[in-house]
Amino acid sequence: MFKNKPFLSLVVVLSLVFAALPLSAAAQTAPAPQSASTNYDAALAKIEKTINERREELGIPGAALAIVKDGKVIYANGLGYKDLEKKIPATADTQFAIGSATKAFTALSVLIAQDQGKLSLDDSPKKYLPYFKINDPETDKKIVIRDLLDHSSGLTRTDLAMITGELTRKELIEITGLAKPTAKLHEKFQYQNIMFAAAGEISATVEKSTWNKVISSEILQPLGMNNSTTTIAAMTKARDYSFGYEYNFDTKAARRLPFREITASAPAGAINSSVNDMAKWVEFVASGGELNGKRLVSEKGYEEWTKPQMPIGGKVAYGLGWFIEDWHGLKVLQHGGNIDGFNAMVAVMPEKKLGFVLLTNVSGSPLTDEAKNIIWSALLPDAVPQKPAETPGKDAAAAQTFPKVSADLLIGTWATAKGTLKTDIRKDGDKVTLNVPGQQPYPLVAKPDGSFSLSPLPDSFSISAKVDASGKVTALSLVQPQGTVELVPTAPTEKPAITVEELHKKVIAALGGEENLRALKSRVVDADVDFVNQGVTGTARSYTEAPNMSATATTFSALGKTIGKAYEYFDGTNGDETSTFAPTDVWAGLKLDNARLAADFYRMLKWDENFSAIDIQSVVKVNGKDTYAVKFTPKKGTEYTVYFSTETFLPVKQDAMSVSSTSKQRLPYSEEYSDYRKVDGLMIPFVVTTNSLSMGKIVITIKDIKQNVPIDPKVFTHHDVALDKARSRKAGNAH
Repeated sequence: MFKNKPFLSLVVVLSLVFAALPLSAAAQTAPAPQSASTNYDAALAKIEKTINERREELGIPGAALAIVKDGKVIYANGLGYKDLEKKIPATADTQFAIGSATKAFTALSVLIAQDQGKLSLDDSPKKYLPYFKINDPETDKKIVIRDLLDHSSGLTRTDLAMITGELTRKELIEITGLAKPTAKLHEKFQYQNIMFAAAGEISATVEKSTWNKVISSEILQPLGMNNSTTTIAAMTKARDYSFGYEYNFDTKAARRLPFREITASAPAGAINSSVNDMAKWVEFVASGGELNGKRLVSEKGYEEWTKPQMPIGGKVAYGLGWFIEDWHGLKVLQHGGNIDGFNAMVAVMPEKKLGFVLLTNVSGSPLTDEAKNIIWSALLPDAVPQKPAETPGKDAAAAQTFPKVSADLLIGTWATAKGTLKTDIRKDGDKVTLNVPGQQPYPLVAKPDGSFSLSPLPDSFSISAKVDASGKVTALSLVQPQGTVELVPTAPTEKPAITVEELHKKVIAALGGEENLRALKSRVVDADVDFVNQGVTGTARSYTEAPNMSATATTFSALGKTIGKAYEYFDGTNGDETSTFAPTDVWAGLKLDNARLAADFYRMLKWDENFSAIDIQSVVKVNGKDTYAVKFTPKKGTEYTVYFSTETFLPVKQDAMSVSSTSKQRLPYSEEYSDYRKVDGLMIPFVVTTNSLSMGKIVITIKDIKQNVPIDPKVFTHHDVALDKARSRKAGNAH
């Protein structure tokens, strides 16, 4: 709601093609392995066609896929290009980064060490890493190695320090000990990379080696995975490797990204491999922990590795380095991976001795998750429930429980009968979206059976409508892996009597009046920043100038030293953000629209001009006090909701979605405004508290504010940023 949101886009960044040619030109097929069975030819052709078409739709330059069934590789091919610029095809031997699919390897290395009597899953991490600490006395006392491997530590993602690339593994673990947990031990599943880094360091410590050497000697070499590496430096020396890219859905172009060497956090995601090599891994997992008669882990260890350890919800849980889910009654072990320029999926169905690995060279694509249902459905058609045939002579409308309806008919607010889940379906531009509190909007996509998929979620999620004889939608069935939930329409909330015009006048008066607002021409703010759940602090200086220019410079610190810098700007027309740890992101599409709106210096005065709709929805409690919840729909940009105090009429909270040109996902965040003080006749919140799923809580506290001061025009231009003292990021700098 305010004219400048310091490092909003930066927070999003941390939370982690040219048109493709037709299939005949872009699909580079390796010779089929001699063990491949012709019984699967039709299914494999369907899989390749579906995967490749979807790859093209999503702008993914290249990919490789291998499928293993009954101990044999039945498919191993490259699709598209490993080098888009030179049009060099990807092959089944091309190395890609597998990202977080590495976590299952790290967990296995710990289990192997346990089999050898060198540690126990129930040991305290402090036994091997004396500096290990959790910033909660009870958790710090009770946490064990097992908890490092199943995301139950109570910490949210502490990735900010990690992504800067400026710290050793020991320092990352120490910083995590400063971060405030967001839950108690075992209270809820929260994905945690640094806990895996700690687990990997423990396995290296007991082996008196490094994590890289342990993974190579204990797992890769015994499995014959000789075309796999644990550093970018090693991968780029390989005969066949891929570059990494990101695809911009606004510009419809892919750009090559620099490789990221993640030395310090390597156990969480540093392995690079080919699908031919990873097929050996898939076969090993599908065969109960042995390959060619060679067992790397005991049967008990394998059971620990692949059994549910931390519930996530319903039939979904996390093992030790594996997500465990259900597909039509069949147990699936899977783990994706996402790192700069690469996205991966490893999925195994042990009961059917079936599994696959899909490696792609683009960041954050939904294809790898979609591939599970594509491949399982094609190879196991009998496992997919068949729709019952209609009874001859029976009225078709009566026989069809979920008839085809327009998504527009589902618009409204829905809840479970007991009110434990409340959601709403609304129009969002040209789409109709399902909106669950704290999550991104999910566009409804009509399916042939009358239900709707929820993009970008996999096919295991869908929503269907129930209608009465008159065709009115009476209920919704939300299908998800955890089970099916029935939702019923909620009674419309009585809207406040105050009009938009009346509220606008009161808000302007509360902020200081139109005269004072229009007298303001520029503002420079210095603030301290506390990334509460990251163990990181920082400082920021933001600049705003009429009519619509803004810029923010941020410095990040941890353990008493600077670990990163960032700069973002908008000059009234264009803008970008850059940092010492990520390539420049030139804003386009909705992200540029949102930046333009946020930079409008007099936006609070221009409700009629900037917004196509303003809806005072209800009176709701924020921190125990009544507020007007007002939804703003910009003429250009994404909608958001602002909560105005019914007493002071000052903004106290905002709920919004951040967007990215390189992902169709939208990430929810909230901002709360407090400690209002009068400066030059205007009310300014001196504390802004941001909350997001990826970063947790960020508290921004203003230390100094100057208004109507001259600002150098160069401030509102692109800035290259660099640390004062460059630190080595070479692979050997930490282990």
